[in-house]
Order: sequence, then structure tokens, then C-alpha cells
Amino acid sequence: MIELEKLIITSAVTGGEYVSKATTPYVPSTVDEIVAEVVACVDAGASVVHLHAKDPLTGEAFSGDPNPLMAEYVERIREEVDAVINLTTGGGRVGNPPDVWDRLVEARCLLGSEMMSLNMGTMNRWAEHPTGEIFLNTVRMLERWCGYMVKQGVKPEHEVYDTGMINICKQIAAKGIVPEPLHVQFVMVGRTGFLPTPRMLQYCVDLLPEDWTWSVCALGRHQIPMATIATVMGGHVRVGFEDNVFLRRGELAKSNADLVKKAANIARELERPIASPDEARLILGLK
Repeated sequence: MIELEKLIITSAVTGGEYVSKATTPYVPSTVDEIVAEVVACVDAGASVVHLHAKDPLTGEAFSGDPNPLMAEYVERIREEVDAVINLTTGGGRVGNPPDVWDRLVEARCLLGSEMMSLNMGTMNRWAEHPTGEIFLNTVRMLERWCGYMVKQGVKPEHEVYDTGMINICKQIAAKGIVPEPLHVQFVMVGRTGFLPTPRMLQYCVDLLPEDWTWSVCALGRHQIPMATIATVMGGHVRVGFEDNVFLRRGELAKSNADLVKKAANIARELERPIASPDEARLILGLK
């Protein structure tokens, strides 16, 4: 039997622009709620936490400049628990024109996170969104933003929604913009992107260089099944309210930690050890 490296569990605790109090009353929105949720997720087995800025009253995406809120999240989390903090580059588009996005991303690289997620291309939205039907990330934008991250010692998490984005990752690596090995996350949204199936995941993994690390997240009812498949295949997993708010059919999870526990229990049953934050840093090559 091949010995697999320890499993990194990421918890996307705040939910992105599709998750609010209207979606689930349990989504953390205030700084105190988000910090408490992160602590609970780490206690349950998560080593990485992924964050968006949230309106403290509604839980909707924070409109305007989200960076001051994110800076507070990072500072408060650091005071409470050891976790790899992963900030979004996508959040902050609501209420801001495209010429502001570059400034927001560059400034976000200075907030003290160890990782930042980056959607590796332009894509059709899979659901209605206040910024329109298209999520715009051109190759030049991606190269520039990856450069900002590398300059500040932040590891990009290259979020891949279709196979063309794998090619963009390879181009950025070939140009030396991001040092290899890269870390890729397959975001299996269905509809306008990857179908969340074992066959599709295997095809995508086969396209990656062997030394790159990879993770999987899938939406809704596909979250835990695809996390299980990734665990068996030697990849890493993301769970949490950003992608799924249900613990099981018809039952809302009352905390992101419920979903982390579920992924951790599956890993233990499969006899795959779970990485601590420091072990995750070693696997991911974080500074």
C-alpha cells in the first residue's frame, strides 16, 4: 500500500458572495463569530482557514474596501489559534469597479496571511451575482497578482474551474512567476465548470506535474463525496459554508466545524493521518 502524505483540511468558514444569513443563520459574520469559528475548526482537524470579508449584520459580502476587516480577522485569529490563514483575492468586487481590484489585491498581500486563493481565469458565473454574469481574471491580471504574492512571501492557491486553467497555471510556472511546486485547488462547481465526478478529478490530477500539491472542493451535496475521493487519491480537501451549508440532506450544519469533523472522521476511517498547521506548512512549502 502506498503511504500518503498527511491530509490537509481547509475550512472555508465565512462563505463567499453566495452565502449570507439569508442562506443559513449559522454563517459567522462578526469578527468575534469568525474567530470563534476558526478556533472550532482547527480543534476539529482543519489546518487551513479560508476567509472572505462579511457584513457583520447580514453575512453578505462586504461592499467597499474589505481589507481593513480582513486585517482584523488575521490579527485576531493569530492571537487565538495557530492556523494557516488563506485570504481570498476574489472578494471585494461587489461595490468596486475593476480598476480598484488591482489595488485591493496588492494591499491584501500585506495583511499577514500565508496563502491567498486566486481563480485562474475568466469564467461564466454558475449562479446569479451582483457583479454580472462573468468573473473576470485575465492572464495579465493573474501574472501581476501572483507576482504581488510571491514578492510578499504569500503562497498562491491556484483555483482551477476547468482544464484551460490548468494550462494557465503551467504557463505561470514556466515563466518563473511562481516558484514550483504549485498548489492547485480543483473547484468542482458543475454547470459552468468541472463536473464533480471521480473520472473528471482523475483526469485533472493526471495533467499536473507529480510534485505539485492539489486539493478539491465541490458544491452542495457533492462536497463530502468528492472530499472522500480526494482523500483516497492522496489529495487534500476543502469543506465549509462557502461551498455547502448542509451537514446531511435537509439538515443545516450549525458550524463549519461540523463539516470539518465529518471530513476528519472519514480520513480516520480510511487510516489517513490529518496534518497539523505546521505539517500543512511543510507539505505546502510555506515560509
